Amino acid sequence: MTEQRRKLGPIGLAPGVLPRHVLCYLFAAFISIGVYTYLVTLTPFVFNVNLGLPEADQGTVSGDLQFYQEIVLLFTLGFWGVLSDRIGRRLVYVIGFLIMFLAYGIYAFATTPQELIAYRLVFALGIASTTTCLAAILADYADEKSRGKLTGIAFFLNGLGAIFFNLGLARLPAILSGRGVEELWAGRYSYLLVAAICLLAALVMLGLKPGRPDNSAPKTPVLTLLAEGVSAGRNVRISLSYLSAFAARADMVIVTLFLGLWVVQAASSDTVSTAEATARAGMIIGTLQIASVIWAPIFGFIADRMDKLTLLVVAFAIATLGYGWVATIDDILSPLAIPALLLLGMGLSSSQLAATVLLAQESPARIRGSTFGMQAFCGAWGILMISYGGGRLYDAFGPNAPFIAVATANGIVLLCAAGRRLAELRLGTQGATVAAADAPP
Repeated sequence: MTEQRRKLGPIGLAPGVLPRHVLCYLFAAFISIGVYTYLVTLTPFVFNVNLGLPEADQGTVSGDLQFYQEIVLLFTLGFWGVLSDRIGRRLVYVIGFLIMFLAYGIYAFATTPQELIAYRLVFALGIASTTTCLAAILADYADEKSRGKLTGIAFFLNGLGAIFFNLGLARLPAILSGRGVEELWAGRYSYLLVAAICLLAALVMLGLKPGRPDNSAPKTPVLTLLAEGVSAGRNVRISLSYLSAFAARADMVIVTLFLGLWVVQAASSDTVSTAEATARAGMIIGTLQIASVIWAPIFGFIADRMDKLTLLVVAFAIATLGYGWVATIDDILSPLAIPALLLLGMGLSSSQLAATVLLAQESPARIRGSTFGMQAFCGAWGILMISYGGGRLYDAFGPNAPFIAVATANGIVLLCAAGRRLAELRLGTQGATVAAADAPP
């Protein structure tokens, strides 16, 4: 007897998935990006208040912090992806949020760059575990016809949560300082609040679907699963999803690290307090995230009606234009920057969503955690390069330089994806057929 498939609104669910499982996941989607970025968003505050770090060095130190974080991600993402196939997404998600609870609890008490690096390494372990599950569950929980819808809703909540953190909680140090709290402790209380949110999330994740994902391989050795994640890249569409992650994952760094630092430094030059400058950075990033929030569900519905590789081409065209436009701006605080930030926000959600649904369509269910772990691994390389090189470009050539670099990376993905799609159309073959011909045995 065929198992009855349930629905959550317009979303058709995979066999065995209940609406409450999806609701717990959507809570994670709501807070995840905000939790990932808030620690970075307030880092300029920590530089100025905790460390007293000169502005001339902040770009390089910011890049170095992200660089070391990504080193940890590179070495652990594949492990977490495979582990989520072996023991289930729920337990890995719980562990990840508990690790971030610890990281937030200690980060604001750092007094040297070396301590910041050590605490960011702890934080990186939490990001690695939860990032893999955040992507893989999208493929696990929705049926084929609803995957784009669920992805669009998840990305909508990603952006909504980011707005909550960047427009709401980013103002918390300024609010506390305005009420007489010492500026140092205003930052610490802000971090401790987010630590409590991470602990709450760990408890909520207990409501996810228990056990191993359906169709996963329970007895396949870990190294074999890792090798299968790599060999899956022989499918050209999967390899393009890996390449797209290399560029798209850099979005998190470019926005929270360099855009935030750009705004804080520009605002601080007007002699406002560090807490108020940090709040202004949150407002600028929040403007970008508003565009991302509004656009994500629209693009998600488009995704269910378009060839997934064509979708990737459209997404990276938007992202390339957005980054290129922001790179031409001289005054990031000017109202003239707003249209460019809105377009960039659309590009952020478009590129990440397109990369996710392309891999979800092409990836074999049995090794889905491994392929998404490999995609995240490639994304970590992108973040590694932009954080290390971008910080030095920022200090040497100004805040526009990292945006030029990422616009170039997105443009390369656009050309590769467009070239592949044109090759498929010349063959007169549906994308899925061509992809199947490339798939590993």
